[in-house]
Amino acid sequence: METSKDYLIGLLKDKYEHEMRRKSDFDNSLNIPITLLTALFAGIYFVSTDASLKILSCPLTITKWILLVLLFLSSVITMVLLFKVYFGYKRAYCTFPDSKTVVENDFKALEKYHEEYNKNKYEASLLDSLKDRVVTWYLECNNNNTPVNDSRADALFYARLSICISLSIGLVLLIFICYLKSL
Repeated sequence: METSKDYLIGLLKDKYEHEMRRKSDFDNSLNIPITLLTALFAGIYFVSTDASLKILSCPLTITKWILLVLLFLSSVITMVLLFKVYFGYKRAYCTFPDSKTVVENDFKALEKYHEEYNKNKYEASLLDSLKDRVVTWYLECNNNNTPVNDSRADALFYARLSICISLSIGLVLLIFICYLKSL
């Protein structure tokens, strides 16, 4: 028979697993933005070192460098945000205590306490106390991991926005360079 504590533990476990999936999804969602960012930096390098673009008139050179600087700045902002998504919160996640700690500290202490004070209802009271500890672990982890994932989601949103801005600037620069090369 499932008690209300068992149901609560099931709900908290589902929430914990949901947050761990979100963590994994954030880690997996970085491949495409990093690839696009690498291509943008390669484009910046190409345009800034292209010898045929160095013999332009002054207004065209200024326009090229303004676009390059804007592209570089937005790409660096994107890189910082992606760095924040991937590395900024890695150590902030809460996990359950390791098995050795659970058995040696929590279980043995509860077992000793219930042997001493609850001899007539030893098994039921020990099980109830263990369920209380599990609820506490899930609450601590969920209360920590949800805000961490929310912060990562915000950073990833702004990184994607920044990469869209970078791609737009890169497209304008590409059109501008194609125009200059056709002259």
